[in-house]
Amino acid sequence: MKKTLYILILVSFGFKCADNNCELKDGKYKVIYDEQFSEYPKFEFEINGQNLTEINSVKNRNYIIENLGENSFRLKSLEKQTDSLTEFQKTLMSHRKPYYEITDCKNDTIEFTMRVNLHVISHSGKFVRTE
Repeated sequence: MKKTLYILILVSFGFKCADNNCELKDGKYKVIYDEQFSEYPKFEFEINGQNLTEINSVKNRNYIIENLGENSFRLKSLEKQTDSLTEFQKTLMSHRKPYYEITDCKNDTIEFTMRVNLHVISHSGKFVRTE
């Protein structure tokens, strides 16, 4: 379930942050989680248009970035999920699809929050463009 949440974080690179004139550009990024989520596995990803590909992870999955509106997006997997989720976890994921919300940006650093819904935050951190 954590892997699915991490993937959603990656999606945020494909959208514009209108309030701060942020633009998610093609390139490679690393994810840096806020302190309270520091135990989450570290990973990197690459953006090419609306496509997001995990790199330097166990399963280099591919996603399409689905724009949900101003400063928010969701990652849609291009592959069939074969994770060992329980039936209950699969049900939760299908009814409450997590999404990313861009909260701020400065230069090549984009701050994000991963939300399950308007009231529940899964995790937060920064996407840092490396190339």
